[in-house]
Amino acid sequence: MPDHFTAVAQKLQPVFVPAISDSTAILKRYWKWSVLTAAIIAAAYISLIVTIDNTNLGTTNGLWKSPVVYAWGHQGDGPLDSGGLLYAPVYGIFTRLIPDSWLQYGTPAADLTFRKMAILNAILGGAASGLVFLLAIRFTASPLSATAISLIHAGAGFVLLNSINSEDIIPAYTLFLGATVCFFEYLHQGGIPLFAASALLLALAALFHWTVMVPGIAAIGSVYAALLTRGRRFFWAGLGWLFLFLVFLQVLVLAAFPLRHIPVWAVLYPGKADAAGWVGFFGEKGWNLVVGVGNYFAGANNMTDYQAAFANASVFRLMIVSWAVLALALGACLVTMARRRKPSAVSLLAIFALTLFVVGEAGAVYSQPQDPQMQIEPMFATIPGMILLLVPGWGLGSVRLRKGLAGVLALAGAANFGWNVHLMRSGIGGDSKAIAAIAELNRLFPSNTTVIVCHGFETWTTWQYVILWRNDSPGFISKSIHLARAFTMNRGIRGAEAAAITEERIDSALASGQRVVAAALWTEPAEKSVGTYTTVTTQAQANTYDSLLRNHYRLATRWSTLLGPFVELLPAAAGTGDGQ
Repeated sequence: MPDHFTAVAQKLQPVFVPAISDSTAILKRYWKWSVLTAAIIAAAYISLIVTIDNTNLGTTNGLWKSPVVYAWGHQGDGPLDSGGLLYAPVYGIFTRLIPDSWLQYGTPAADLTFRKMAILNAILGGAASGLVFLLAIRFTASPLSATAISLIHAGAGFVLLNSINSEDIIPAYTLFLGATVCFFEYLHQGGIPLFAASALLLALAALFHWTVMVPGIAAIGSVYAALLTRGRRFFWAGLGWLFLFLVFLQVLVLAAFPLRHIPVWAVLYPGKADAAGWVGFFGEKGWNLVVGVGNYFAGANNMTDYQAAFANASVFRLMIVSWAVLALALGACLVTMARRRKPSAVSLLAIFALTLFVVGEAGAVYSQPQDPQMQIEPMFATIPGMILLLVPGWGLGSVRLRKGLAGVLALAGAANFGWNVHLMRSGIGGDSKAIAAIAELNRLFPSNTTVIVCHGFETWTTWQYVILWRNDSPGFISKSIHLARAFTMNRGIRGAEAAAITEERIDSALASGQRVVAAALWTEPAEKSVGTYTTVTTQAQANTYDSLLRNHYRLATRWSTLLGPFVELLPAAAGTGDGQ
């Protein structure tokens, strides 16, 4: 038996030797710089969270999940999200460790979990930029270049946005970057620990947010595929890495939830991956993808109406900046691959970035391509592209020229960081204002007598759920009619069918004696209403939906509130109405 294990070990040994000849211990000299970078950026993010007082910039998805996070933290149990099994349990533990007294700013709230989630995101967002420093210093061997790249990353719109709001993507994204750094260090240094660490960190990332898994596996797999020209051992290395990743997934799930019996295939393809109308392909999603990519670097807007994005001159100019940065980065990757036909450190980084971008964007366009959480991983491809521009010998042979370019990139990154912060400060006090607005909403429209019709994507609807319904989903849904829900819950449904579903709910509420008030569609022009549905259906079906609903009811009392206009809906048959 010992002889058998010795023979196996001898066969496996070549798998763990460096794949790249340059294995200088550059990280050992600069890891403290990485920690300092992470600490400074995290501190900056935390200060922005407190001073802006708006943990729902761009999205309320994190706020929506805050009651579940609270339940895991204070009760030790709660619902699990099939697309992020570890997120609520782990964040529940860590949010409970943060004293409420630290976050008593702005308008008081009964539960401050949403702010604590943002603080954790800030810490992990800083760590993400620290990891970027490590990746950059490995390839550039220049502290100035690595600092410039880290600054570009930290100030990139969607990285900044997700690091100071309460969205749930940052822990998975940071773990993905940890896996990336370990993987490239394994290629440089070899060894079982780095090989295993890259698989473990990506497995953890998948358990925090399922969407990062497929692009991450594809990017690492593409590197192994490129290395096949060097020998068959890289086939076995890649296969072994994938096997270890799957083992880690199953072991982690069993360790975290020993009584729930969750198989590994339920992690690989969770129920959330087939989430009705949220997923699928149609033409408008291509335009939403262009908008999502265009907001990654500058602007950081989560725009659900692509036509409004192109029509807004200031938004369009910022999208041009993001498109230009992406073109420069992808161009650097393509040129690198053309120059270095044999696998080398820089060509492998280029292959990794390009695969990550292509596979990641394919997943984004299948889901919600304009969403910051869907764009943050595939658009990370811009960072390797920037790194490649500063690699010695890439094209800038002069050290002075590389330092000059690093300085220019640092200034551009700082300027972009500052401009994105300036734009986000336009939402200052958003959390405090929302808490006051929901109090007004509850006075005007008591939940026991009123059903509220809204689009479903508004920020205030999540606040209403969190403050008034406190994780009572059935109660909230019974008193709320979300216009987008007919599409999100029924993939491929036609506009007329969706209108019939919504009309049935409104008519039923009216028949039961409930007052029905609307905050969308009947309170806005048709072109604006239609544009907001193009993330879940085609424009043609949205037009049909809007037209049928708009003319089915007459309008009565109008209210002007802190949240905007509301209007009472009555049956059209009860009298003549304007239907507008």
